Amino acid sequence: MELRSLSVKRYKSYRGDTSVEIAPLTILVGANNSGKTALAQAFHLLASSLAPSGDDIREPLLMSSGGVRHGRTFVDLVNRHSVHGRLSLSAVLVHEGSESSLSVTVQNVLRPSKPSERQILKWSFSSGSDRIEARRKVLDQQSPYEVSVSGGETSRHQINWLGLLPRKPHQLPDWVDAQAEEIRKWANGVRYLECPRSFSSSRFTIEEPISSVHEAKGAAAPIILVADDDLRGSVREWYHKAFEVSLNVRTEGRYFDLIVGSPAHGSDVLLGQSGGGLSQVLPVVVTALTAKQAGPGVDIIEHPEAELHPAAHAHVAELLLSNLSGSARPMIIETHSEMILLRARRWIAEGRLPHDHVAVYWINTEPEHGSVLQKITINDCGEMSSWPDGVFSEDYEEVLAIRRASVRNMGR
Repeated sequence: MELRSLSVKRYKSYRGDTSVEIAPLTILVGANNSGKTALAQAFHLLASSLAPSGDDIREPLLMSSGGVRHGRTFVDLVNRHSVHGRLSLSAVLVHEGSESSLSVTVQNVLRPSKPSERQILKWSFSSGSDRIEARRKVLDQQSPYEVSVSGGETSRHQINWLGLLPRKPHQLPDWVDAQAEEIRKWANGVRYLECPRSFSSSRFTIEEPISSVHEAKGAAAPIILVADDDLRGSVREWYHKAFEVSLNVRTEGRYFDLIVGSPAHGSDVLLGQSGGGLSQVLPVVVTALTAKQAGPGVDIIEHPEAELHPAAHAHVAELLLSNLSGSARPMIIETHSEMILLRARRWIAEGRLPHDHVAVYWINTEPEHGSVLQKITINDCGEMSSWPDGVFSEDYEEVLAIRRASVRNMGR
């Protein structure tokens, strides 16, 4: 199962239909508070709600999962925080050459003297030539859905949901369950890294259950690292290349620490007590180096360059580009780093990466429209189709200002 696109409507700052076509490397750039993080989190919101962890989940959309918190209540997800609001999520996926599409509209329903509830108002699902659509015209949990299968006659069924997919038993066609199971497998492979990332201040325990690295704060990265000798060697090699330090594991009984050794400083320190960038980037390195073995899914990373010196941004870019897994496991990066974008363009120009394996989205806000996407493509020469004025132009403008000042000073 591969994700080809995601669309949102009336979601957070995105008012109209907003669609993202996914490339093996998809880069989200834009000013602060433009909607980059909200869009990145939409992928996780969809995935976690397609494969909720408990059978007793009653909410269609999970507000918190895997360490990612999407909002306090459903209203936080709805554009303009409308208490009567609804939002829509849609995705196109491909499995064994056959395209599937899923679209869901969730409505917040207020009830007199009772807590509000979220209901799936409209749900459509297609796989190849098969298609099913379910609508609820009366906003009541006991009200049946009007169900149409592959354009046939409409029938009425009660449908119970597990997240955004039907829960057995139901009266829907068998192909729905078969495709839903594949979608759940894909959804379980989606990993998300927030920024800032953090580790426990206490010592790590070897016997701790090894949870997936997709834990949003990256807390699982040290445990995954110490359990895999090959991975540990690759991470040590990258740290030495990027920072000229050694990253070692010091074990005492059932506990271990991650130690940073620097020839320049002549002493060893705990990773958590070293420079902030060295600890912030560890979950990024572990995620990148395990991507090709992780199977179908998506890796979403907020600011992989966080707290790093600009000189290290190139090493992060090389790490990400070297470990792309193709369309089966795309990587979605939210970044403020010009170097990550420049290095991707360089790889394309040098023939190391197909130009259509990179998609760039510039996100901006417009009055009365909210967050708006502008897709920017890159050709075989590494040249971009367009670029908004003023973006990543600060260095150039500062150099011009310095030169003008120098000319003025020379004339005195």
